[in-house]
Amino acid sequence: MTTDAREQGRLAFANNHAMSSCQYPVGSDLRAEWMAGWQAAQNAAPKGLGASHPGLMADAHRASSLDRPQAHES
Repeated sequence: MTTDAREQGRLAFANNHAMSSCQYPVGSDLRAEWMAGWQAAQNAAPKGLGASHPGLMADAHRASSLDRPQAHES
């Protein structure tokens, strides 16, 4: 059974796969559809879902700190 890219994105979110897990090539229509499905599922999820989807929160944290220098502990 095949599913369309948008449905694959929805399923990815539902199964705690980060948005960065999309396998479609950057700039492709299929990637845009997959991303739209993932975001639609995220928007439809109950608030506070991050607590039950720790991988999503970790992915968001990494994305927000990409341009920051790493702090080194002594």
